[in-house]
This record gives sequence, C-alpha cells and structure tokens, in this order.
Amino acid sequence: MTPAKWLQQKRLDEAYYLLKEKKQKITEVYIEIGFEDLSHFSYVFKKHFGIPPSKLSKE
Repeated sequence: MTPAKWLQQKRLDEAYYLLKEKKQKITEVYIEIGFEDLSHFSYVFKKHFGIPPSKLSKE
C-alpha cells in the first residue's frame, strides 16, 4: 500500500467514525478530514465503504 492510499484510508476511517458515532454533518466532516470537494469525498467514501456518506449519517 502506498503512503497516499494509507493516508486516504485513515481519513476515510475517521470520516466513518465522525459520521456514525459523533453524528457530525457531512459538510463538516469532509473538510475536517482534508477533502476540498464534497462530491469527490462522497465518491471516494462510497467506493471504499460501499455506501454513500449520506446514508451512513442517517442510520
């Protein structure tokens, strides 16, 4: 695993935690973990976890 992929995985894991456990808003989370674009964050999140971040935050 490349350092960039490792870092992205750690950021996505943190996003999952913030959305699921801390009930933070997606608009807060994607900026906090270092993404600059919401649509790109949503795409990468869904590719990694198999669900969009909007579904996770509503569970």
